[in-house]
Amino acid sequence: MTENEILKEIVETGKRMYEKGYIVSHDGNISVLLEDTVYITPANVSKGYMTEDQIVKMTPDGRVLNGLKPSSEYKLHLAVYRSNRNAKAVVHTHAFYATAFACMGLPLKSETLAEAKYQLGDIPVAPFAEPGTEEVAESVAPFLGQYNGVLLEKHGLVTWGGNLTEAYFRTEMAEFLAKITYHIHTYKVGKDDSKNG
Repeated sequence: MTENEILKEIVETGKRMYEKGYIVSHDGNISVLLEDTVYITPANVSKGYMTEDQIVKMTPDGRVLNGLKPSSEYKLHLAVYRSNRNAKAVVHTHAFYATAFACMGLPLKSETLAEAKYQLGDIPVAPFAEPGTEEVAESVAPFLGQYNGVLLEKHGLVTWGGNLTEAYFRTEMAEFLAKITYHIHTYKVGKDDSKNG
């Protein structure tokens, strides 16, 4: 892909995330790695209203190339690229159901849903770290090589892939899995309560 195509795709993905309610306000961040350049969403900008000229260009070691302020979670994105050579894009959201599981400290099990088993895999939970810190990157490090995403405890969801479309679709699948898992659990609890009542 060309730089212009990447910028356009990041903007479109940000709008999609905002419209689906995966992020609110200035939440969430997106990045794409192209050769030796990381394109990442800016700090303090709604991804639903972001423009191409606001996207930050930086090196994989964290040096900003165009004078803009990157997302506070840029260390997390760079950690993914350092640890997983197959990762070329990263998406971080606060999708409602997935974030609820993150807040409960509960992983998502792909065996619950056939599509998730083949398209996503299990989503573990990384221990809590203050958002925007190096500790967040350290907390996800053990999961970056063998999974396609991770829940950040009390925070949200991060997925990655070989391109931005794949990384984003893994976000959608993780949120769908979390929703299905929640409703299965709610059904079982209701059924048990009716038996005990």
